[in-house]
Amino acid sequence: MFLIRSFVVIILAALLVASFASFGVAAEKVEKYIPDVVSAEGGMTLWQIIKSGGEVMIVLSLLSMAALSLIVYYFITIKQEKLIPGDFLNRIVGLIEARKYDEAKTLCSANPNLISDITLAGLARKEHEKIVIEEAMQDKGKRSVTGIWQKLSYLADIAAISPMVGLLGTVLGMIQAFNVIAFQAGGVKPVLLASGISKAMITTAAGLIIAIPAMIFYAYFRGVAQSVVSQFEHISSELVQLITEGKRSE
Repeated sequence: MFLIRSFVVIILAALLVASFASFGVAAEKVEKYIPDVVSAEGGMTLWQIIKSGGEVMIVLSLLSMAALSLIVYYFITIKQEKLIPGDFLNRIVGLIEARKYDEAKTLCSANPNLISDITLAGLARKEHEKIVIEEAMQDKGKRSVTGIWQKLSYLADIAAISPMVGLLGTVLGMIQAFNVIAFQAGGVKPVLLASGISKAMITTAAGLIIAIPAMIFYAYFRGVAQSVVSQFEHISSELVQLITEGKRSE
């Protein structure tokens, strides 16, 4: 994930360089998208709209693909039956109550989830004192929960970054619009000036189109994660008590 963030930073830096380097030919680039007033009256296709957004749209496209990938990934991984499966819990409890610790370890190793993580941590220190077992299971539980929130934070990052990238495109588009005036020796074509302003609006809209759904899905998955974590805390307390009581009765 660190590499992903580094890649985004590199893309943004390249975007700034490319955008400022292109200002000297702003009018020629605009004419490529809207060559005349007649074409402007006919409107722009979706592809022309995206192209008119300039280099900023490349970054926004990458962010949109990353957001979509994360949302699909979260739907697969962040759900109760995946993180704290009820049937798995019942089997683990039964094995621990029957003192079948080796079978419990094998089952946990074959089924990675939040319950198996803390169970393995507790069983690995079963021969130690109760306080050692409790600390090991609590520490593993905290790290597992932190991992869930860390995963979710990437979608929140995209929701926060996208509008700022769109705003950057807005600023660059306004600069391009005024550059059209500066580089036109004769009369300024209103179509060319309007296209620069259009670019500014397009990138802002694109950033918001990415950010709003990303924030909505982040809120949804945050609610799911909170529910899972709440149940997990209750389950972990019961497992700690079950393992430590099993140690005392041996």
